[in-house]
Amino acid sequence: MSSIKGSDLKLHKVLSSDFEFHIPEYQRPYAWEVEQAEELFDDLWTFMEQEDKSEEYFLGSIVLVKDDRTNRADVVDGQQRLTTLTLLLAAIRDRLRAIDEWKGAFDDFVMEPGSRALGLEAKPRLFLRTRDQDFFNRYAQTPGSMGDLVKLDKSRYRDSQLNIIQNGCYYLERLGNLDDEQVGRFGQFIVRNCILVLVSTESFKSAYRIFSVMNDRGLDLEPSDILKANIISGIGERERTQYTELWEDAEVRLSRKGFNDLIAHIRMIFRKEKYRRSVLDEFNDYVVKEVPGSKALMDSVILPYADAFEVIKNRSYVSTDRADNINELFSWLHRVNNMDWAPVAMEFVRRFDGDSETLEKHLVKLERLAASMFIRGVYVTPRVERYGRVLTELEAGKNLLEKGSSLDLTPQAQKETLERLNDNVYDYPALLRMYIMLRMDSFLAATNVSYKHQTTTIEHVLPQNPSDGSQWLNDWSEAQREYWANRLGNLVLLSRQKNSEASNYDFDLKKKKYFQTRNGVSLYACSTQVLNHAKWTEQEVKARHQDLLNVFARNWQLQGLDLFIS
Repeated sequence: MSSIKGSDLKLHKVLSSDFEFHIPEYQRPYAWEVEQAEELFDDLWTFMEQEDKSEEYFLGSIVLVKDDRTNRADVVDGQQRLTTLTLLLAAIRDRLRAIDEWKGAFDDFVMEPGSRALGLEAKPRLFLRTRDQDFFNRYAQTPGSMGDLVKLDKSRYRDSQLNIIQNGCYYLERLGNLDDEQVGRFGQFIVRNCILVLVSTESFKSAYRIFSVMNDRGLDLEPSDILKANIISGIGERERTQYTELWEDAEVRLSRKGFNDLIAHIRMIFRKEKYRRSVLDEFNDYVVKEVPGSKALMDSVILPYADAFEVIKNRSYVSTDRADNINELFSWLHRVNNMDWAPVAMEFVRRFDGDSETLEKHLVKLERLAASMFIRGVYVTPRVERYGRVLTELEAGKNLLEKGSSLDLTPQAQKETLERLNDNVYDYPALLRMYIMLRMDSFLAATNVSYKHQTTTIEHVLPQNPSDGSQWLNDWSEAQREYWANRLGNLVLLSRQKNSEASNYDFDLKKKKYFQTRNGVSLYACSTQVLNHAKWTEQEVKARHQDLLNVFARNWQLQGLDLFIS
């Protein structure tokens, strides 16, 4: 049986000659995007700035297959953190490269310098999968290489290499806003105060078993388990059974994961800022200490917010009027790429539950704000800060429906939203482009629509690559096709898988075989528009594009449309 060893090491000991990390070929590609890279940066920076200088930051654990006789370590779990930390240290290295007192200070944490006396050759500290390592070494690990990284054409790269480019560029941009002393101090903090727990074994089978146990959420002790023990134990024995049943009923209704999300959302409602410590610590400091007594905490906080979160989670608001509209707004909020809006929605439901008209008005503005931030690519820290301001103003009694409140969109945000909608929408990440298309279609339908088709795809009316000899080549110049093919005016929705052969049909045949159903009518309002056209030239696409921008501007009250329509 393989022995299992564990040790907690500061990062300068992890990124040393004791370890040569390799990402095995069976691992998935490097998948962290800018949002995760930003979150790591902000967490590290905030901790460094706000905690005692001697405090240590826990980066988590990694699982390795490692033989004591060699420094080679195959990474079973921890690739994302090791790769992102390497990018951050490489960015710090290159940012300080021209500063005499810092020159070379961080080189050795990215690359093993080698030692003839110890028989060590110069090489990277971390080796990615074979298909990515040369790229990573050339544009990140080699000293001074990140200057070339920022010059790369992102449109030529995908998956892990695109993530390396974007995250590296993001770190260089963030560090560029700091002075030399701040960057050096930040780098020192990372290598001296940040700790990783390394769990290693000589057997892959044993390492994978460790990884599985560590990631088995059903066996882990969750924050809610600890809170339950602390809170329920504070209730008198006579009522303890009753409140235990109420707690467990809420867990069943929300699911175990949902209940832990609830705890995090309640923390946000009280704290109104991003995490700086664990959920459990901040819940105790900002919620438990604010509400005197376990019974009061259950009656006035946990149970009411559990009911509100259940309504949001299940789209189950009930009222004699406006219930359908409110539940549809919850559905659209669930389609954005985060749940940071949930604490605000929970507070709206709790405050305006008996006034469906006021609740709907607030949710309309919340959905508009969440959608705009999704479309504009607002990252997690400014996103959470924005929702924190909304909660602060709500608590202070400010009318959030007034122009200029934190729930409103600034003129600049409105303009940027329209700019993004006016651009090549099809080039956006899959989740975002589908969201934009479905939301557009719902506005065109002008009624509550349920999008539950088994398969929904986005199709180009004008093909991206028309076949030789097709009418498309006669009607469209290459420049026109390049400009319009991926914009809203040329895109429609289909409720079935695309047929690559049919996608290049000329317009008349494509309408009959591609955009019509057996009943002769498309399931999507945006596709029905196309059926009403006799031809599909730049004139039709431009006019439709302008109409669709106007649809968004009208429904989301976006000013500045004249900048994009001429």
